Amino acid sequence: MRKLVFITFTLLLATCDSIKFQEQVLYDKYEFPASREDDEQVFFSEGTGTMWNSLFNCGNFEISNQVAYSGKSSIKLDWNKAKCEWIGFGNSFNNWQPTDLSESRFRKALSFYVRTQEKTARAIPIVANLEDFSGGGSYYYIDAGKYLYGLEMDTTWKQIIVPLWHFPIDEENEVDISSIKQMKFQLEGGGSFFLDEITIIDYSQEKYDKMRADVELMRPKGNANQIVYREGSFEEDVWGSENNECQTLVEEISKNETKQIHWIYNSKECSWAKWGINWNGWYAMNLRGIDENSSFQIKIKATKNSAFKVFIHDFRGHKAEIFTSKTQTITSNDWTIINVPMKNLNLKDKNFAMDQIREVYFEGTGEGEVFINEIKITDK
Repeated sequence: MRKLVFITFTLLLATCDSIKFQEQVLYDKYEFPASREDDEQVFFSEGTGTMWNSLFNCGNFEISNQVAYSGKSSIKLDWNKAKCEWIGFGNSFNNWQPTDLSESRFRKALSFYVRTQEKTARAIPIVANLEDFSGGGSYYYIDAGKYLYGLEMDTTWKQIIVPLWHFPIDEENEVDISSIKQMKFQLEGGGSFFLDEITIIDYSQEKYDKMRADVELMRPKGNANQIVYREGSFEEDVWGSENNECQTLVEEISKNETKQIHWIYNSKECSWAKWGINWNGWYAMNLRGIDENSSFQIKIKATKNSAFKVFIHDFRGHKAEIFTSKTQTITSNDWTIINVPMKNLNLKDKNFAMDQIREVYFEGTGEGEVFINEIKITDK
């Protein structure tokens, strides 16, 4: 918007009869419109705007009519950063006027739609940057695991929503959040995607939590009944069977001709009375969605005063105790079935990756002799 600002001077016209005053325009001045927080904040839609890119010889950026989430065009983006120091693209979302996000960022989010050009992908290696007019910025990696509405990207359109309050804003970032100029997108690694409808949207913590809950329901659930100790697979499934001065651990035939694990240990003067079992070829096991109704069940015999603990581990280093022998009545004469509801372990509260379970883990805390006939997960 151009606005004429009138600067006047007075002409003193003297005549015999009177004095007259007259206004004259000396110059006009361009004034920027005031920044409006409630304007539609769009980076890309239908190829409009002033989006720029710098991909040099490490990629291609084009407005394509090949596919689109909305309208007729989208950004077609291919890159491999291996030979370039910096590549990326960006745009203002307020006509290159300063935008104050100091308060509104707590109710706003970066939103865009993405699809791959051919294959599937679980990550999109892009770093978003809220840049101010001095060149300072708040850089934030767009983690598809946290912000994709879906489990993976494919040749269908999926939405990514990144809350602006997740961007780091502190003294170390040296960004003036009250005077944001543009959003820059820094490309890392390599990729081949279409992007569309890149905007700033109204958002809230409640909407983000609901989105993550929806995505959680999309993930495949584990089998409610799983055999942990698989007879005949002892050598493949178990670590710790290299007998030493601390313990002996073998699979043997019982009196009724079924197989069982036989564990003899003494940890009083030795720290290696421990072993673990994985029932998926040492790949991750999935317990997602079954923790409310399934239980760990162990059929066991042990000599009097045998002291040991049983744990569950995931591949991210989380550990939870399933039970300890001190809280159970176990004899050497009859088989005891120990049943521990999985919900009692509070695995989610302990931040377990429920689809990345690593093992059931045994640790001798004294000395003893233990026989194990069954280890399983059951919903019965």
